[in-house]
Amino acid sequence: MRSRFRYYRPTSLSEALDFLALHGTDTAIVAGGTDLMISARSGDLQCKYVLDVSRLNELRPVAMSDGLLAIGSAVTHAEIAAHPVTRDVAPVLAKAASCVGSTQIRNMGTIGGNIANASPAADTIPPLMVHNAKIVVKSASGERVEYLGDFVRGPYVTILKPGELITHVLLEPMMSGYRHSFQRIARRRALSIARMNVAALGLVDGNGVIQDLRLSVGSVTPRPCRMTVAEDVLTSNKPDKKVFWEAAEKVSHEMVRWSGIRPTTEYKKPAVEGLVYRALADLFLSEG
Repeated sequence: MRSRFRYYRPTSLSEALDFLALHGTDTAIVAGGTDLMISARSGDLQCKYVLDVSRLNELRPVAMSDGLLAIGSAVTHAEIAAHPVTRDVAPVLAKAASCVGSTQIRNMGTIGGNIANASPAADTIPPLMVHNAKIVVKSASGERVEYLGDFVRGPYVTILKPGELITHVLLEPMMSGYRHSFQRIARRRALSIARMNVAALGLVDGNGVIQDLRLSVGSVTPRPCRMTVAEDVLTSNKPDKKVFWEAAEKVSHEMVRWSGIRPTTEYKKPAVEGLVYRALADLFLSEG
C-alpha cells in the first residue's frame, strides 16, 4: 500500500523554514526524491507532509564564497559533475558525482539528499571528507555549521533535527599543485551502488616527497572519516609501491578496528587494500 501524505512546495527558503517550524516532526523533505519515492511507493514512508524544496533558488548555487566552495543542497549530481567551478576546484567531487547511479538518478538526486540519507556507500561522501566539508543547517530559529564527520553519526543516521534543513555544503578548494583520485568497486560498472569507494588528494613537493595527503574510504566504517593512519604513513615519504601497500594495510586494519571481524571481512580486507593502492598509484604514479 502506498504512503498517504500532503504535498507542499514552498516558494522561498523562509517559507520552507516556517513550514518546518510548525510541522517538522511530521514532515519528510524531498529535493531529488530518488530515495523518498521508493519509500512512498512501498508504504514505508511515515509522515503527514512532504516538503518539496527542489525549486528553491536559495538552495541552488555553486560558487566560491569567502575562499570556500559553496554548493546548494538542491544541486544535482549531474550539475556538480558538469559545473566548471566544481571541476576546477573540487574535481574529485565532480568525478564521484559522475559515477552516481544512472543518468536519471544523477539528473534528479541532490548532494543534500545524499548527505541527509547518510548511506555508508554514498559516492559523494569520501570526496567531501577530503575537502574538509562542512554542512550548513538552517531552521526558523537560526543557523549552525557542522563538520561532515560529526554530522553523520552512523549508517543512515545524522544529527539533523526536526524543523531543520540542509541548505549548503562548504568545501575547502583544491589548491594548485594537488592531484586527485576517485576509485570505486561495484557489482558492475554502471547503475550500481558502490561496495567501496576511495577519494584522495595529494601534493608532492619539489624534492618528490609527499607533502600532504588526504584519504577517505566509503563503505568500510560506520561513519565518514579521514584515514589519518594511512595519511601519516604516506606524508613525508616519497611515493612508491611499498609505502602504498603499507598505507593500504593500515586502512584495512582500521576497517576491522571499527567494524570487527565479519563474514564479509575475508573479501573486504584485500578488496579495500587493492582499492586504496589503486587510488594512490593513480594519484602519484600516473601521468594524468
